[in-house]
Amino acid sequence: MKSSRSRELPQIIFLIFSLLFLPQAGAYVLPLAPNLAHEALSESVPTAFAPNEWTVADFAVQWESGNARFSGLGLIVKAELEAASLEWVRVNDLLVVPRARLFVSVEGIDAGRVMNAGFSQAFWKNASGLSEVKLPVALISGEGNPIEIVLKKDGREYRERLFLEFQPRHPGSSPRMFIDPSCSKFGLTENSIFSSTKPGRPGQKNSWAYIGCRLVQTEGLGHRTSSLETFVFWDNVGQEIEIGGIRTPSSASSVWALRLHSEPGKVNLRAGQGQFDHKIALSYRVPQEFHRGAISLGLGPYSYFYRNSSYETSNWTIMPTFYLSYAVTETMRVVAFDATTLNEQFISDLGIYVNSEYIRTLDRRFVLNLMLGVHFIGFKDQQYYFKVGAPQGVEMIYTDFLGAGRNLSLGGFIYPAIQGKSYYNTWLRWGSGQLFGEVNFISWEEKIDEKEFSARSLGVTLGFPIPFLRFL
Repeated sequence: MKSSRSRELPQIIFLIFSLLFLPQAGAYVLPLAPNLAHEALSESVPTAFAPNEWTVADFAVQWESGNARFSGLGLIVKAELEAASLEWVRVNDLLVVPRARLFVSVEGIDAGRVMNAGFSQAFWKNASGLSEVKLPVALISGEGNPIEIVLKKDGREYRERLFLEFQPRHPGSSPRMFIDPSCSKFGLTENSIFSSTKPGRPGQKNSWAYIGCRLVQTEGLGHRTSSLETFVFWDNVGQEIEIGGIRTPSSASSVWALRLHSEPGKVNLRAGQGQFDHKIALSYRVPQEFHRGAISLGLGPYSYFYRNSSYETSNWTIMPTFYLSYAVTETMRVVAFDATTLNEQFISDLGIYVNSEYIRTLDRRFVLNLMLGVHFIGFKDQQYYFKVGAPQGVEMIYTDFLGAGRNLSLGGFIYPAIQGKSYYNTWLRWGSGQLFGEVNFISWEEKIDEKEFSARSLGVTLGFPIPFLRFL
């Protein structure tokens, strides 16, 4: 037994070393920028998926004065969004907005520049002598996102402003409301009405909205409460809307930050008035009392194989599984699992790990988690053996797979064969926090006092949380 313990010592040292260098998860804060236009232009590589099939033809360029006032000075200024230049970018982590490239050209100037959201670009002359600018702009409607043009001719400067406006080519053919995957686990749904009693009447404004969510916890008397922090980006409705029947100014340009309590589970938003009503009814669910810890149970049939130095057996068995999770921060959890065979060997497979988010990409839908911790195998063979190890693992999750709030995860723990000891545990899981299905394969081998032991199991588990076993 002494030699067995000496072989396990490097595993424990590796575990301690791994935990010391685990990426530290600090406070996760979400500052709201005064204007999303600057953030929309700052993202170097677009990462958001397009929520629809809009093009630049669904957005119009409007002169502040109603026409190109420069034309009265003998200047012909052309400003338009370049075809096929629309792309969607993620801002503020939870919101997605479009941007495109604005093409401005003019003849007969000495110099000039175009500015949007703090970014400036000077005119340059092409081979034909035409002065032009190609400037990325955020496709956000209204005066909160002005585009300023300054031209210089004969020693004098002339200024004019442009605005962008959402003007869909087919107003009734595509959705106008988009909900971020961050809202899926809260069951956020919407019923929106974008209407006018007289469609097509001059002055009618079109609008669209995007909503992102996250949960915020607050300590209370004897328990922890939760509120749903919801950001509503609502384009082309001005900077004041009704929330629950009360006129409310925007928290930032075209963005309203809401704190939603577990009750009543719904909120109504309304923009415009009279014949130009734009209404959004949101429904959601968050727990009134928040617990960091949760326990889930699973059960399913498994094909099972066991072997020692002189004996082997294979059969089918029912395997109950146990899952525990405790949220340390928004991106780090302590997790534990146990799978036990209900047969003669009574094999218990127990692991305790720190699960930390390492990468979140693909429009924040793909997550790679690292799992570092310790593992125990117990089994009966004439006597009951209990062995410790340190297989480490990774887990890949794709959120909202085949339905909102349903995630697909693929993960595994690995300890390759070293001196007669190995461990492999892989799983493919799909479902929600309320119900999930899992295909699981577990294989291990141990060498004790020159005797070899090994087992394999492959099966399906149906899992669900136990509400009354939530804690802390």
